[in-house]
Amino acid sequence: MFSWEQLEALAPPEPNRSEGPANSQARLRPFGRPLAEIRVVLYRDHHAWCPYCQKVWLWLEEQQVPYQIKKVSMFCYGEKEAWFRQLVPSGMLPALSIDGQMITESDVILLALERSFGVLGGVNGRSIQDPEVLALRALERDLFRAWCTWLCYPGQETEGERLFEIQLQRLEAALEKEQGPFLFTHFSSADLAFVPYLERMNSSLLYYKGYELRKRWPAIDRWFTGLEQRSTYCGT
Repeated sequence: MFSWEQLEALAPPEPNRSEGPANSQARLRPFGRPLAEIRVVLYRDHHAWCPYCQKVWLWLEEQQVPYQIKKVSMFCYGEKEAWFRQLVPSGMLPALSIDGQMITESDVILLALERSFGVLGGVNGRSIQDPEVLALRALERDLFRAWCTWLCYPGQETEGERLFEIQLQRLEAALEKEQGPFLFTHFSSADLAFVPYLERMNSSLLYYKGYELRKRWPAIDRWFTGLEQRSTYCGT
């Protein structure tokens, strides 16, 4: 039997959480910049579960905007920390501070980040206010509602699946317009909007409904495969 000391000696060295790939344990992500240049603090959940936090977290990682991380309990895990309630009385997550100004609600945060640090993807990106991106955001909301209806309301199995697949057909058609895996030529804010929800749709429907989303929709499967090749996504 090995002692704890012997096991520790056999374990690989701890990776650099601050400067290595994206990961859920980091408390600081400077991306090689001096600490004095860090203007952003992200307040997110302890367990990397919150979908709204994931959108903002992934944006920061993709843009490599230096930021600090402070972790807060979600309501479903217990009481919010008193220090966070003083900053954000609602307790809402995510929250983000830019130059000391506190912002809540993920879409408002993303717009503030874009205005402060530029469009996600730079010259290859698309603003979250681009009309085509806004149209895809509307699709994402329609898909989200259809998913919740099928997943959460009993007695609507056939109709719930039918309505959900109508929205999936729209998304599949949007993805098929491009040769690459994403909604536009490069990963953009349009894809970012879908990431937390499609990820959860894929897993929840497989578990509760036996519905294999990736097997049924090849363009969506290609989109997931493209994401899985990004260390930023894998780290979240």
